[in-house]
Amino acid sequence: MGNENVKRNSKHETVKADKFQGDLFPGVGGRQGCTPAPAGGGGYQDICSVLNFDPTTDQKKRDPRLEELRQMGLQRMWLDVAEEIGVDALLKMWRILDQDKSSIGDDGRLLVPLRSYSTYIRYQRNRYIESLATMGMKPREIQQKLNAQLCEQISIRHISRLITQD
Repeated sequence: MGNENVKRNSKHETVKADKFQGDLFPGVGGRQGCTPAPAGGGGYQDICSVLNFDPTTDQKKRDPRLEELRQMGLQRMWLDVAEEIGVDALLKMWRILDQDKSSIGDDGRLLVPLRSYSTYIRYQRNRYIESLATMGMKPREIQQKLNAQLCEQISIRHISRLITQD
């Protein structure tokens, strides 16, 4: 297929081959010659089946430092925290908490002044109520929205107090 005229479409037009078209493969489309298969192919891919959503689950190993923390007598709650967020994150948090000498008890244990998680959830809910009020919603509408979205029953009086509190 050197520098000859080549038929390109069904309109019977011909195009002259130019210098940018090399003689890579004889023929066009599916009529090109057999190209060699890429090297190193074949085999099954590491895919997830219906019953195996995460193929690496068996490969995950428990951090050996968790056992060390257990052996030194760390409370079960802190072991659960370490397992959830990672030992390194727990150690960073521990180091920060330990720097405040006023929170160390007579027995050497840390007295962690941490509010319950429900206070955080309540705080976020109250900010949500305030944002709905700034959008122009009435307390009754806010009450219905909270009931539908958060499954919380809050009195209109309480909602009104939160809105006027600012």
